[in-house]
Amino acid sequence: MRILLAEDELIERKAMVKFLQENFQNMEVVGEAANGRMAVEMALEKQPDIMFVDIQMPGLNGLEAIEKIQAHNPAIRFILVSAYDSFAYAKEAMRFGIKDYILKPGRKEEIVKTLLRVAKEIKAEKEHHAREDALLKEQLLMKMMQQPIAQDAVRLQKQCFPAMKSAAFFVIKATSSITEVEQGLSDLLACEIILLEQQHAWIMGAISDKLLEKSVLLRAAKQLQEAMPGLFIGISEPCISLQKMPDAYQEAYAACMQLEGADGRHYGFYQAEKKAIPNQRLVEQITSHIEAGNATEAVLFFKKNNKVLSDGEREDLYIQVKQLLTKYDTPLPQGSFTTLKTEEAWQRFIHLCCVQMGEYLSSRQTIMRVKAYVQEHFRDPLTLEEVAGVVQLSPNYLSNLFKQEVGETFIDYVTHVRLEKAKELLKNNAYTLKEISFMIGYKDPNYFSRVFKKHCDLSPTQYQRQICK
Repeated sequence: MRILLAEDELIERKAMVKFLQENFQNMEVVGEAANGRMAVEMALEKQPDIMFVDIQMPGLNGLEAIEKIQAHNPAIRFILVSAYDSFAYAKEAMRFGIKDYILKPGRKEEIVKTLLRVAKEIKAEKEHHAREDALLKEQLLMKMMQQPIAQDAVRLQKQCFPAMKSAAFFVIKATSSITEVEQGLSDLLACEIILLEQQHAWIMGAISDKLLEKSVLLRAAKQLQEAMPGLFIGISEPCISLQKMPDAYQEAYAACMQLEGADGRHYGFYQAEKKAIPNQRLVEQITSHIEAGNATEAVLFFKKNNKVLSDGEREDLYIQVKQLLTKYDTPLPQGSFTTLKTEEAWQRFIHLCCVQMGEYLSSRQTIMRVKAYVQEHFRDPLTLEEVAGVVQLSPNYLSNLFKQEVGETFIDYVTHVRLEKAKELLKNNAYTLKEISFMIGYKDPNYFSRVFKKHCDLSPTQYQRQICK
């Protein structure tokens, strides 16, 4: 943490510097201001995290200095220092959002306690902003991958990377630590990397405030692969326009898949394939991409091979996709085969099918996470609200989704898990009914007995006697 002291009393200031240096090794005093005017100038220059500000200073007083500083850097946290216990000062300080107020001479314990609390709040705020920033950049990368480019992608790009002049995609299959790969690529290109994991590969968007060159991208991939053997690195052409980024992503993805299936090359740009794939295999591969919910890959593959497909083969594709979605009880997009007259209509149809499958797969993964959480925490007083928070869904949506996917309510499922565990414990005959009740999450043995009998048509004692005969 960077600390700036604004105090007109030299002895007081030096004593505080010494105290901070002796008691806070992770904090650095980056400046000392002897008056309010100096405090404003040094705050702009030093950009501290925390400022100790004496209220009574010559020229600008502490509150006037804070007002000017906040206009330029509202993130700085202020700790007011005063020799007067004045309600008027405290009230005025609250107008600037200042809650920390130390009276001179400040007790060491009070200063330590206040500084630690403020530092903890700053750290939490920075972590929160870092998470928000990372999420915004992930959103931007996802929008840069989608065709057509979303309207709000430009707004996100200006918000996250206002100085961006060019960008490129890397699609990587890695056995090495992806964090090392990300850092290595960032260092080699001297630009920021946005990382996104998909089902089959890692997607990296390189965002630069300079014009990236094709030779620089290739050299960076070569150095990465040499440093970390086992990587397959597909590269796109560098782009200066957001509108070109979806095509760039498809190029990089196709290059990575091509490299993985080839002998020799482990990095590079996409190269047009010389061998034609039998048309029936083309249909199967498009269907396979749809089943995996891979919208970009499915559309790209169809776009590349559409011209060699006959009308009969396209009809076969439509039938296979319809059967696939029916198998997973997923609705087919509106329209029939006869409405798919253009390549653009087919691409929209394939994209929508992938979205439907993606939602199904996402729902299934969510339900699996919920079930795993229940299996791990069934002894605790579980609530739908708690588990909804774990999977980041609203309780009402999770309740409907769970009933739809599992066929029973969330509460019924929890009860089922608990009773199955109770049956195991009853078979072991090593615990009392009261102990079993507590072990499976029921605090009232009588209530446990009623629930058991309701679902098993026998009381716990009757069940135990029956299986232990």
